[in-house]
Amino acid sequence: MNIFLPSCRHHFLLLFVVFGYLTGCSGVQTKSLYAETTTDTALDADYYEVDIRAHDGTLLKATVFQPQLAAGKTAPLIIHSHGFGGFRADGPMSFYGQMIVSGEAAVAAWKAGYWVISYDHRGFGESEGKVKLMHPDYEVEDFSSVIDWAEDNLPKVTYENDDIVVGGVGESYGGGVQILASIKDPRIDAIVPITTWFDLNEIMAPKGHVKGAWGGILISGGIFSSFFDFDMAFDDEYMDLISGKMNSQVAADLAIRSPSHYCQTGKAIQSDALFIQGLRDTLMTFNQGYENWRCATQAGKDAKLVAIQDGHILPWPMQSWSGLPIFNTQENVTCGEVTFNTVDMIVSWYDEKLRKQPRTLPAIPDLCVTFSDDEGKPMHDIAYGGLQVPVRETEVKLMQSGWLEFLFEPAESLISTIAPVGAVKTAEEMDTQGGWLRPAFIPLKMAEESQDMAGIPLISLQLSTTDSDKDGTVYVAIGIKEPGSPHIKVLGDQYTPLIGDGQYQMDLPAIAYQLKPGDVVGLVVQGFTAQYFLDPEGWFSFGTVSGSVQLPLSSSVALANHP
Repeated sequence: MNIFLPSCRHHFLLLFVVFGYLTGCSGVQTKSLYAETTTDTALDADYYEVDIRAHDGTLLKATVFQPQLAAGKTAPLIIHSHGFGGFRADGPMSFYGQMIVSGEAAVAAWKAGYWVISYDHRGFGESEGKVKLMHPDYEVEDFSSVIDWAEDNLPKVTYENDDIVVGGVGESYGGGVQILASIKDPRIDAIVPITTWFDLNEIMAPKGHVKGAWGGILISGGIFSSFFDFDMAFDDEYMDLISGKMNSQVAADLAIRSPSHYCQTGKAIQSDALFIQGLRDTLMTFNQGYENWRCATQAGKDAKLVAIQDGHILPWPMQSWSGLPIFNTQENVTCGEVTFNTVDMIVSWYDEKLRKQPRTLPAIPDLCVTFSDDEGKPMHDIAYGGLQVPVRETEVKLMQSGWLEFLFEPAESLISTIAPVGAVKTAEEMDTQGGWLRPAFIPLKMAEESQDMAGIPLISLQLSTTDSDKDGTVYVAIGIKEPGSPHIKVLGDQYTPLIGDGQYQMDLPAIAYQLKPGDVVGLVVQGFTAQYFLDPEGWFSFGTVSGSVQLPLSSSVALANHP
């Protein structure tokens, strides 16, 4: 759900600000443009703006990329949809076409001979209407309206058995519409959802605890980038989220906007899919992409899942810096001995699925997990759980532990580059670190040899707090401490909230890390993280955790598939 300001190719945003209105870019009349075009007509590569009327009459502004086509040739259609608060790729040299992977892939597909339509979601860019936050009766139906328009207006589009051949690509908000539309509309043949959601409730409020940082960015960005057409954000039930807790009204609202709602009731994804999901994505974790992948594969679709490193990345100090702020993806993906250019991989997927052409690139694995920008491995499935290790009873200060990490962490990272390697201790020999001002690091397992740790960790933890009448919260994560370094590396910057006294048996966000001899894997427990800042309770209180963690270590024989 990346945030950008909308733009119009022929108008300056300043005119809207000064005069209070935005003059719409005139749309090409395709009926006149293609009046004399037949299958035997050759077409030159071009692009132009059009007006598309959605199912309810809302005007959607779009850019059509017309491919170069020889006489007698046709081309499949690809629909590009942008992220939340963004705008369409309105040309090959546009921001989206040059800087965001979904737009780059759309432009590359056009140059490879595909019809491409990139459109502004309702309420954003130059499209009319109110933002409905990917409502199935509005934004999702809009996607089908774009297909309807293409069938009525574009010549020389490929059909198979009288059915238009359609693909899609989009990131975040635009990835969500790809999945939801494919559940409702059987005309869609192949989609590429990038860093998107399976369960909106889970990404916005894990275990009912609102991600304050992302919530603030998305709501404020959506309001301003839509020019206040996101007025549902001011509804009482949404304003109530400032409390830091999810409520039943919003939870029900978000459920119908989630693939999980449909996949769990037998309404599966109907198209083949190439899912791309980030391991360091703190908004839409890799687990979300994994569940979408499972939904498609269990429905018998050819689905691939590529775990890249990034995705939605918070600005420092809420998350360690990585490329572009807010949203970032890697240029290349390595799976074993093969390295794919990400954009080329997407276009190759279209060639195989939409054109039925033999592959020009190596086959994309069913599942590829990257460990860095230049290291990754193909897998048949993700490890779920693994080696079970005990968590010693540890007390942490609620709220205060973790407050000053933005000061300590950079200093420790610097020290770790020059620190001498001290005596290597086993996890059992190491003392628990922190717990008061600093996060607690509870040693779990020391790597005796190089090995991979890739999969979904499981926890079975007991939390008790000193204020039983308050929902004291702790945040847990998997961390790494390298030999001789004081720095604790939180894998993927992923934290999971545990709220109030109780027993917690649950998944953690997936991790992928290559351990070196002497690395110690530990459980990080703290009372505060800037990613979740809407937490007014737990001051001057303590929480105590104990239990066990299952680590997805490659050497463990206890690995099991997801239930």
